[in-house]
Amino acid sequence: MAIDLSSVGQSVGPVKQKYDWRDVALYALALGAGTEDLGYVLDNPAPKVLPTFGVIPAFEPVFAVGRATGGDLLQLLHTAQRIELVRPFPPQGELSTRAKIRGIWDMKIGALMLVDTETEVNGALTCRTTWQLLFRGAGGFGGERPPAGLRTRPPKDQTPDFEVEVPTSRNQALLYRLTGDINPIHSNPEVAKQAGLERPILHGLCSYGIGGRMALKYLAGDDPSRFKSFETKFSKMVMPGDTLIVRGYRLPDTAGQAAVTVTVKETGVDVIANGLFEYAP
Repeated sequence: MAIDLSSVGQSVGPVKQKYDWRDVALYALALGAGTEDLGYVLDNPAPKVLPTFGVIPAFEPVFAVGRATGGDLLQLLHTAQRIELVRPFPPQGELSTRAKIRGIWDMKIGALMLVDTETEVNGALTCRTTWQLLFRGAGGFGGERPPAGLRTRPPKDQTPDFEVEVPTSRNQALLYRLTGDINPIHSNPEVAKQAGLERPILHGLCSYGIGGRMALKYLAGDDPSRFKSFETKFSKMVMPGDTLIVRGYRLPDTAGQAAVTVTVKETGVDVIANGLFEYAP
């Protein structure tokens, strides 16, 4: 399906929605939080909010501008994600999010789209996100190459500053979809097969959120106010039930930066080989 290049620059929003502690707690639970993370899942006192929660209000407007391209959303592959936190999310409020297509580039194997968003909470700018999405099979239309992507990798021969295993359940994708990402390739076996997959896969944003949650806990004292940004490239898919190994490596020449990787324990395959976590030291 041909991509409408005139959609570059098109924007959607503001898309508004209210949230409260239940939405915050559901997001944390969908990333594997539990009895050791009560500060994110209880209502009294009011919960802390994981900074990667910022992808939740962005989902609807991002896919709204994606539909404007005329591309086949069933062939859409999420290839990279970035979130920048301007201020911590309060435990409840009204979200207002705008999304804009920054550009579409020819990758031969597909059309690569970058979408930027800004989210306000109760009228105050709270976070920005950038989504890199590939429409598979929609390339070959010519044009310039896309801007260079993230290349951060762990320093050679450096021992990780933290390494933690995070099991996922066979139902993990069914739980995560309740946060709003209801793409059926994560839940419906028949749709997954139509997309060329053996069975429904885990959301890339779930793996992303797990990586961000662990980096926040072990590098920034589990303090959302110290979170600055988290950017990753997705290299492989995760199946619900896989065990994820998250590793973080403080970068020796830059205070407040760390390389983060996420690996499937059962296969040894990196699902996030390039990750950059920035935080207040």
